[in-house]
Amino acid sequence: MTFVNRSEAPLDIYWLSFQGERVRYQHLPPGSRFMQQTFIGHNWLVVDATGRCVGIFKAAPESIAFF
Repeated sequence: MTFVNRSEAPLDIYWLSFQGERVRYQHLPPGSRFMQQTFIGHNWLVVDATGRCVGIFKAAPESIAFF
């Protein structure tokens, strides 16, 4: 899965565990890109600096998330 931060604010990327817990994987500054190997069906959460949800994404054979 590829995450691309096209916003003007930093974002944080979390994997959502099977128990629904946030597992932090990456801090994504504005203009940056992050590639994460994952499994189909895994859910990823993107939040802003206040912890507000920007998006939740389910991994698919080819997944790319733009902000």
